[in-house]
Amino acid sequence: TQPSYQLLKNKAYGKAERIDFIDPANSVMHKADFTTCQRKPGPNWTPDWFFKGDKITLDTDRNVGLAEGASLRFKDVPILPVPSIDFPLSDERKSGLLPPTIGVDNIGGLEYTQPYYWNLAPNRDITFFPTYWSNRGMRLGTEFRYLEGLAPQPPFQGQMRFDYMEKDALRDGERRWSMQYSHVGLINPGFAGGALGLNVNVNRVSDDNYWKDFAIIGGSGVQRLLSNDVGLNWTNGIFTYGVRTQVWQTLQDLDNIYGNRITPPFNRVPQFTARMQRINVEGFDFSIDGDLTRFESARDYECLNGTAYRSGCAPNADRAVALAQISRPFTTPYGYLTPKMQLNSRSYQFAGGLPANNPFYGDHAGQSGASVSVPTFSIDTGVAFEKSTRLFDRGWTQTLEPRIFYVYTPYRDQNYLPNYDSGGNSFNFASIFTENAFGGYDRISDSKLLTLGATSRFIDPETGAEGARFGLAQRLRMKEQRVTMPDDPTGKTGISDLLAGASVAMTKSWAIDTTVQYNQKTDNFMRRVISGRYNPGSYRVVSAAYRTENSEAGLPVSRQVDVGWQWPLHDLWGGADTQDGEGRGLGEGRWYSVARMNYNPLDKKMVESVIGFEYDAGCWLSRVVAERLQVTDGIARQRLLFQLEFVGFSRIGTNAMGSLKTNVPRYQPLRQPSMTPSRFGNYD
Repeated sequence: TQPSYQLLKNKAYGKAERIDFIDPANSVMHKADFTTCQRKPGPNWTPDWFFKGDKITLDTDRNVGLAEGASLRFKDVPILPVPSIDFPLSDERKSGLLPPTIGVDNIGGLEYTQPYYWNLAPNRDITFFPTYWSNRGMRLGTEFRYLEGLAPQPPFQGQMRFDYMEKDALRDGERRWSMQYSHVGLINPGFAGGALGLNVNVNRVSDDNYWKDFAIIGGSGVQRLLSNDVGLNWTNGIFTYGVRTQVWQTLQDLDNIYGNRITPPFNRVPQFTARMQRINVEGFDFSIDGDLTRFESARDYECLNGTAYRSGCAPNADRAVALAQISRPFTTPYGYLTPKMQLNSRSYQFAGGLPANNPFYGDHAGQSGASVSVPTFSIDTGVAFEKSTRLFDRGWTQTLEPRIFYVYTPYRDQNYLPNYDSGGNSFNFASIFTENAFGGYDRISDSKLLTLGATSRFIDPETGAEGARFGLAQRLRMKEQRVTMPDDPTGKTGISDLLAGASVAMTKSWAIDTTVQYNQKTDNFMRRVISGRYNPGSYRVVSAAYRTENSEAGLPVSRQVDVGWQWPLHDLWGGADTQDGEGRGLGEGRWYSVARMNYNPLDKKMVESVIGFEYDAGCWLSRVVAERLQVTDGIARQRLLFQLEFVGFSRIGTNAMGSLKTNVPRYQPLRQPSMTPSRFGNYD
C-alpha cells in the first residue's frame, strides 16, 4: 500500500494507492500515476507531466502497460482524457492508437489526424491515419511496410501507401486518391547460378490537380512526373539480364496548359537489357551492352499545336542498341593512362514512319526506319605529385594532380532522329571528362576535344581526411559539334568556359564550397554556386548558399539565396551550456531558433520558408513551426505546426520535428534514442 515504484527499462516512475503483484511479470496498480519526467524541488514536487489512471496494469514479459480511466496531465492540467489505453514499457513497437496530430493549413483549414498502429509481426506493420480537414472533408490513409532477410527467405523489403478521399470539398466533391508502392529485393539468390531480383515502383494519383492540392502533405511535394515501373533482373557478376516496363503519369497544369506544360515522356513497354563485363583480362577491361525497347507515348498536342512543339512530335518506335567498349588501364603509384575504344550502334523502326509535313524531319519524313553506328576513341591520363607543407599551424600533405582527357568521335547524321531518352549533360567537373555530351542513346556527340584539368588537395597525413580541394578544368574544341539536341545550336570550336571549384574544411567549425563557370570571351559568370557552413558545436549550425545563372548575353536567368540555421537563443544573453551527454540538448530551460529560407532576388519572393522555435524543459519539449511552399504562380501552401513531446512517452501535435529534419541542413534533434540501461544499474 502507498507504494512508489521505478521501471529501469524506460526510466519511468510513479506512486499508487496499492499495487497487487499477480506474478513476477504482472502487477496491477490502483489510483496510480506514471511519468518519465523527473520531479523538481517545489511546494508539492509534482512532475511537469504525468499519466494518471484509476487502474494501471503492467506486463513486463510483454513490455505492455494498460491504463483504464486515464488522463494525461500537463502542468497539473488534464489535456488528453483517455478512457482506456495500452502503451509500451520499452522502445519496442506496440499496436494501438498513436497520439493525434493537429495543425492549421491555409487550404485545408483545421487539420486533425488520428493514427492507429498495428504491429503485425516483428518485420511487418501497418498504420491507418484518417485525417479530417475543416475545409475539405475526410481523407483515409494507410501505410504498410515489410522487411524480409532471414533464411530461408531471400532478402527483400517494401512499402505501400494509399490515400483516399470520397469527396473533396476543395474540388466540388471530387473523389481523390493516390498510391505509392515500392519493392526491392531478391526472388531467388541462387537461380541458375546467379541472383534473381525484382524491383517495383508504382506512383499513381487520381487527377492532374493533385500536385497542387496536396503539395506538402506527408512532408514532401508531389511530383508532376510519376514513374511506374516493374523490373526483373538476373546477374552472376559477369552476365546481367533484365526486363522492365515503365509507364509515366504526367500531371499537367490545367490552369496554364500552354505556359506550364510538360511533354509526356515515352513509356518503355517493355525494355530488355543485357550486359557482359570483364575486368582485368590480361590487363584489359571490356563490356558489351544491349538494349531493346518499345517506346510509346501520346503526343497529339505536340503534333497539333504550333511549331515550337514540332520537335516533340515523335512517333512510337522500337529501338535496338548495342554498345561495345574496351580499355587498357596502365596504373602506377604516381599516375595512370587509359586508352579506350567504344562503338555505339542503334537501329529504329518507326510506327507509321516519321511524321510527314514536319520541318523537323526534313527529307526523312515518312521514313519507316533508321540505323547509325558511331565509334569513339578516348585517352584519359593523370599524374599525382605530393609534398609536405604547413598551414594554420598544422601539417598537411599537399598534392598537385594534373589531368588530360582527349576524345575523338566522327560525325554521323543523327539530328533528324526522334529523341526518346537523351538529354544534354550539365557542364560540370564530372561531364567535362566524359566522351558523350549527352545522356541516353539517341544522341552521340561528334567530338574532337582536349580537356585539361588540375586538382590540388590538402590531406591530413595522420587521418587521411581531406581539408581542402581546389580544381580547374577547361577544354578545347578542335572541331564544331554538329550533333545537337532538338532546337539547340551547334557547339562552336574554341575554348570552353572555365570551370573552377574550391572546397575548404580545414577546421571543424568552418566549411566553404564554391563552383563557378566563367566565360572569358564575354567576361560573364555563367553559373556560380557559393555555399558555406559554420558549425562550432552541437545544436549550433548556420549554412548559407548563393546560386546564380546568366544567359550567354550576361543577363540574369536565376538567382537563389538559401539560408538555414539551428541556434540556441541563450547565447544572446550569455547563458552557459550544461553537459547532459550527446543527444540530450544543452540543458533545461533553453530556447532554440530553427529555420530554412529560400529567396529569389529576381522576383523578390520567398520560394520556401520554414521558421520555428523549440523549447527544452528537460522532460518535455515544445515546437512551433511555420511552413510556406510556393507550389506554382499564384499558389502557396502554408501550414502552422505545433508539437508537444513528453520525453520517454509520446508526442502530441503535428510532425514539426519531421519538417525540421527534412528542411534544415544538419539539424540535430534535442533528444536522441538512448541505450537501454543495464538491469543491474540500481542493484544494491
